[in-house]
Amino acid sequence: MNDKPVTHETVEAELQRLIDNLRGADAATVEAETARLQAMAGQVQDAPGRERAFSRAAELPRLLAGPPVPASAEFARAQLLFDRAIKDQGPAEVRIPRLEQTIEQIGQLADQAPVREAGAIRRLNSPLVRLIEHLQSSTG
Repeated sequence: MNDKPVTHETVEAELQRLIDNLRGADAATVEAETARLQAMAGQVQDAPGRERAFSRAAELPRLLAGPPVPASAEFARAQLLFDRAIKDQGPAEVRIPRLEQTIEQIGQLADQAPVREAGAIRRLNSPLVRLIEHLQSSTG
């Protein structure tokens, strides 16, 4: 048996392993592994770490299910814009203005989308902002 104390990081590592290994698993298996992960979280010594570990363990079913299928036309359009922007080729001085325009368009779509999807749509902009920063740093 492993004599190392269980920490929040231990539970997080096990959660990541389960996410990698349980894709497509049946509900009974996911339920059993969630219960096992929660039991592991209960062994974390410090209270804040234990609470975070319990919270993360409870997320296993949702994490395995993946993101919900977008229901709105705004979400579908934002994903299409995002995909095009990521796959876009060309020099940075051409790509950056196109990325900035896409970010603006995605923001407008988020404003028009149902409230339950607006945040998810806005989060599509984060990787685009990081891509702009990368392009700027690689050309400057």
